Amino acid sequence: MRRLIACLAAFMAMTASLLVLPVYAAPTPDPEPVQTSTETVALGSVAQPEGEAEVRLGTSSPSVSVPVSTPVLTVRQVDVPSFSLVGVTWAESDAVTDTVARVRVQRAGGGWGSWAEVGVEDAEQDGAAGRGGTAPLWTGPSTGVEVELVTRSGAAPADVQLDLVDPGESNADAGLSSPAIQDTADAATDMPDVFSRAQWGADEALRTWAPQYAPTIRAATVHHTADNNGYTVADVPAMMRSIYRYHAVSRGWGDIGYNVVVDRFGRLWEGRSGGLASTVVGAHAGGFNSGTFGVSMLGNFDVAPAPQAMVDAVAAIIAWKFSLYGVDPAGMVTLTSGGGGTSRYAAGERVSLPTIFGHRDVGNTSCPGRYGYARLGEIRAAVAARLTSREYEMQAAVNRAGGAAVLGAIRGALVTDGPVSWQAYDNGRVYWAPGNGAHALTGTWLQTFLDAGGHTALGAPRSDVQTSVRSGQVLLLVRGAITRTPTGPLRVVAGQTYERWIALGAENGWLGYPSSAEAVLAGGGFTAFEGGSVYRSPGTGAHAVRGGIYEAWARLGYETGVLGFPTADEVPVAGGFVSTFQGGSIFWSPSTGGRFVRGGIQQAWVRLGGVSGVLGFPTADEVPVAGGFVSTFQGGSIFWSPSTGGRFVRGGIQQAWVRLGGVSGVLGFPTADEVPVAGGFVSTFQGGSIFWSPSTGGHPVQGDLLAAYVRQGGPAGALGFPVSDPQARSGGLLSTFQRGSIAWSPRTGARVLDETFSAAYDARGGVTGPLGFPTTDVFTAGGAGRGLHTEGGNLYWSPSTQAANVSGRIYQLFAQQGYEYGPLGYPLGDAEQVAGGLRQRFQRGEVFSSALGTFSVTGGLAQAYARAGGAEGPLGLPGTPARTTAARGGGWYQHFQGGSVYWSPMTGGHPLRGAVLSAWAASGYEYGALGFPTTDPVVLNGGGFTGFQGGAVYWSTGHGAHVLSGAFYDEWARRGYETGQLGYPTSDVYAVAGGSRMDFAGGHVLRRNDGSVMTTVR
Repeated sequence: MRRLIACLAAFMAMTASLLVLPVYAAPTPDPEPVQTSTETVALGSVAQPEGEAEVRLGTSSPSVSVPVSTPVLTVRQVDVPSFSLVGVTWAESDAVTDTVARVRVQRAGGGWGSWAEVGVEDAEQDGAAGRGGTAPLWTGPSTGVEVELVTRSGAAPADVQLDLVDPGESNADAGLSSPAIQDTADAATDMPDVFSRAQWGADEALRTWAPQYAPTIRAATVHHTADNNGYTVADVPAMMRSIYRYHAVSRGWGDIGYNVVVDRFGRLWEGRSGGLASTVVGAHAGGFNSGTFGVSMLGNFDVAPAPQAMVDAVAAIIAWKFSLYGVDPAGMVTLTSGGGGTSRYAAGERVSLPTIFGHRDVGNTSCPGRYGYARLGEIRAAVAARLTSREYEMQAAVNRAGGAAVLGAIRGALVTDGPVSWQAYDNGRVYWAPGNGAHALTGTWLQTFLDAGGHTALGAPRSDVQTSVRSGQVLLLVRGAITRTPTGPLRVVAGQTYERWIALGAENGWLGYPSSAEAVLAGGGFTAFEGGSVYRSPGTGAHAVRGGIYEAWARLGYETGVLGFPTADEVPVAGGFVSTFQGGSIFWSPSTGGRFVRGGIQQAWVRLGGVSGVLGFPTADEVPVAGGFVSTFQGGSIFWSPSTGGRFVRGGIQQAWVRLGGVSGVLGFPTADEVPVAGGFVSTFQGGSIFWSPSTGGHPVQGDLLAAYVRQGGPAGALGFPVSDPQARSGGLLSTFQRGSIAWSPRTGARVLDETFSAAYDARGGVTGPLGFPTTDVFTAGGAGRGLHTEGGNLYWSPSTQAANVSGRIYQLFAQQGYEYGPLGYPLGDAEQVAGGLRQRFQRGEVFSSALGTFSVTGGLAQAYARAGGAEGPLGLPGTPARTTAARGGGWYQHFQGGSVYWSPMTGGHPLRGAVLSAWAASGYEYGALGFPTTDPVVLNGGGFTGFQGGAVYWSTGHGAHVLSGAFYDEWARRGYETGQLGYPTSDVYAVAGGSRMDFAGGHVLRRNDGSVMTTVR
């Protein structure tokens, strides 16, 4: 016992850690060290067997893991000195990875037992030369052995030898009473009883390894010895001595590899020398011996379950060990591999492991067997259940802080204040609270904690001082934290600011470390961090702002400006970020910077999709305009007033609106958002609307003009889009469209001119011309035609005629005669000047207006009139309207300045004038013997004639015009007309004695009363 205490004292002096030591039971007669021995049998190798060893193909009994063609190195020994443990060793080589030994033994005077398979013992003494080998196999007392060494893959071992270990005998083996190593004074967790090395008869003369110590214990490794499960209580000390000799001598480790061995009865046995409470380095997990506590279950738990008593004992010894070093049994630890042939990890590789792990987690082995490995979760839970005391956690905190070498001696009694307890030391304090564990504070960390109100203000520590990102340090508290960067002082973060900092990732988040103490503001406070600031107020809580948003908020006056305190943290949006404040929001993108929106403008913008909508990010802060506010965005602007709310305008519509004075112009504020219309867009304002299309641009339409435009179907109607702003014209307005125009005056209202009349109207001077303003919209006229009345005229159009103006007295006559439905039809053009008046041509006639009056010439009369040269001909202008006559079945006639035109259905229309007309008139007009004219005037040599139904009227120069009819006409015609002997008539028919006579230039014709005719030629 004095030796163990001396070793521990030496360890404590070396590590400067404060540890509690095992307390030994009352002295009893010490068991004597037991002499052990090893019988060694050389086998050589498969390539070159030695002695009695030989090589054959396949094992002596079929094995599923060994093909029959595999070379097997084997030896059989009988009548050898008694032994109880068998192992096979060979020259150390990392290339030997999959070699197994099949072993059977012969009891003294008995038969051979069954074959047992023993694998490579996947453990090694770090940094020490030794031999490779199998796990030791406890056989019990035996005098014969047969071994078959098989290499299934990898290199075959060389310099193979069979080690037969005799553990010696001791009367104390069966008479052990109580363990010599018992409870630990003042320990946080009770130490389970452990049988000492002396009790199992360790021969310390065999130990050639001087204990080495790790800086601390960080984890526990669970093993099994992989040998016999059927041992008795009395067998265990001998098994311990056998394993000890095999590890120390045969393997060359200088001591047993495990720190503690647990038997199937739940008893604990001290393993490696150097002190159970110490950090002595074992030889149990190649590459991971340092800083780990190796506990091995005695037996093979790949073939049978581990007894509950054994599992409970494993948990008990690990819990005690962890209580000394503050190891969390439910935690994870990162260990660095030392490498070696049995390790799964190369030297220097960092491996994350549970603090209680199985040997198989780090080595090329199945240890602690499939049944043993399955109990690790139960072991962790059992250890955690034991480590719940305040004393354990506070002791662990002391150990983590560096023990007495750092904290110094305890000063005063433990202090408890509500749920928080603390113990003062010379150089610091250890605080504890339920659920937070125990943590040590020293130096400026402790002083800063106390200056900030200590646990009363900040709560108890819930972490040790931790090194974090960029070599900074953090101490987490229940209601705050204390931080420090490599170049800065300690900073306290508490309350709502702390909660927000934690929620944003603490020092690992974008805020980073605090760079100032909290500053008090009116209604709140703020704390600056490396990546931004956290502002808090009672009504808003604590929220972070940074970067461009922070700069924009600062420009607006921080919390005393229009936006007030932030109400939410910055969050990402498509292409940027947004922070929300009491009075609005600030949106930021790389191209726009930070800009604020609020109130009705923000509501309108959100309705339009926010940053993902048509407007995108704001490009300027909200500014006042007359009667409201405006915010400008990437894709347009939103204007707001109390009566209209927030409405957006953009592009060509906005350009047109600005050109017209914007909110201060004739249109005022927008009253609706821009909406699509056929081929373009429209925005509605207080004073009208602006319509836009790619080909026309943006132009306003207002008032009655707008109402008329909407009645016509707007852009989708006959007019299309406006192509100009409204123009002032003669006391009214004119808006021009793609396919027409709308004119307005106070006298006429708004009237639509579609493309039927628009060009014609403009060509005649439009509203400033003689037509003036339209007095009607375009209306439908007869025969698919159209009409438009104006102040100064009337436009008519048909598919077969162009638009023409009918006005004045001509229009009055046109109307009297039934407009386009009457005898005239549609006008073919405007009225034109003729000598003495005006003439307007229509589809079926003409209308003349002069001092004589206004008269139409239509039908057959018009045709005859035209043949006679019309107004430019000898007939001149009409002087009367067309009149009917009942003569000879009816007809029409019309008088002109230079004559008349008569028409009947049988004769058609023919002009009469001058002497012919006078002669015909003297004969009784159409009612006389001649009737209606049947020909137009015919000009002959020296004269001419006009034919009638009852004759003709001939005229000649110097003789006038005379009527020829009846027998006179027949006789004259028989004589050759005017070219005959008689020539032109020179008189009308006159009475003579006995008859009647007509004179001619070349004679006369006499018609007697008896009807005979006599012609006299001169």
